[in-house]
Amino acid sequence: MSEKESYQKLIDRMKNWFIPLPDSELLLPILRLLYSAEEAEFLSSLPLLFHSSKVLSRKLGIPLDELTQKLDRFAERGLVYRYEIGKKIQYRLADSMLAIFRTPWWKGENDEMKVKLASLANQYYIDTFASEFIAHSRTLRSVPINQTIRNDHKIIPYEDILKLMDTYEYYSLTNCACRTRHNVDPEFEESKYPTNVCLHFNDFGRYIVNMGFAKEITKEEVLDVLKKAADAGLVHAIEPVIGDADTLCNCDKDYCLFFEKVKMAGRVPVGTQISDYIREWADEEKCIQCGLCAKRCPIDAILFDKEKKEITFIPELCIGCGVCVHKCPTDAIWLEKRSGEEQFYPSNGMEAGKLMMESTGIDLSKIIKDNTL
Repeated sequence: MSEKESYQKLIDRMKNWFIPLPDSELLLPILRLLYSAEEAEFLSSLPLLFHSSKVLSRKLGIPLDELTQKLDRFAERGLVYRYEIGKKIQYRLADSMLAIFRTPWWKGENDEMKVKLASLANQYYIDTFASEFIAHSRTLRSVPINQTIRNDHKIIPYEDILKLMDTYEYYSLTNCACRTRHNVDPEFEESKYPTNVCLHFNDFGRYIVNMGFAKEITKEEVLDVLKKAADAGLVHAIEPVIGDADTLCNCDKDYCLFFEKVKMAGRVPVGTQISDYIREWADEEKCIQCGLCAKRCPIDAILFDKEKKEITFIPELCIGCGVCVHKCPTDAIWLEKRSGEEQFYPSNGMEAGKLMMESTGIDLSKIIKDNTL
């Protein structure tokens, strides 16, 4: 089998999933940096659904100890997802988002390979990947910053960032993959925002700590990270589900995967689902027209005319994150409950995945069949 055929087998396998891997002349150079041709051919035999090491050993015809060691080495590189439940260990092939846009960047490394990969991955995302990845779904949901919501409103538990943190029993911290990837790429200016602010929880948090991508932190340290992120003007964003979300991003308006394409009108809709709140005046007379709210808004929903000293708010763009409210020097604005129906959030990741597949026309039964050994 030729080198190109080995990589094509891996591409074909990774495409057979609800997270896309669109064709591009950049794709093969990206994969060559991540995998050798021999590795690509082997990994193309792995499913994208979890299987036990015993099942994989039997189906692939590789002795259990030999296969486990091999898969563990790939897991340490972020190319295989290793999931441990008690004494039972399961593996699956890492999808395109995990292998290209997440695990390579969590450590904050900037060696020669990462510089090359960052340049290719950033261009691939802008040119091709984003239009398929967030064109049909809300991939993250905005969570309001604590204490930015009008104080006489009852806050829904899954909209309360502090109560959300209470639902987890294990916490870990990585670098922001998006900012790290752009900081490493010489084509982009270094981000002005803090990088070490990406939070992961419970089983997924343990997994990336065990694989060396993250460090375990305490709940108190989590709260410090959230404050640092809010003060810096970052958006708290989590998977658009009510339960079992494993990651909380603190997103910036320049380099975040889910905000980056917002400014490119006509290509990709917003990838972040709005919260149930919207920016409103608490007391308009308190406004001193400093323009700080407009400067902090991640998606330009607030505009400031310096000459006229006028604030213009575009409500249809507001995602209800509270970044503008958090640093208002006169408390002139707050978040109000949106009128109309509350936002719909799937109950868990499986339901969210099903909705994403339905929106893109992907056949769930085929995905399951093709990824079951």
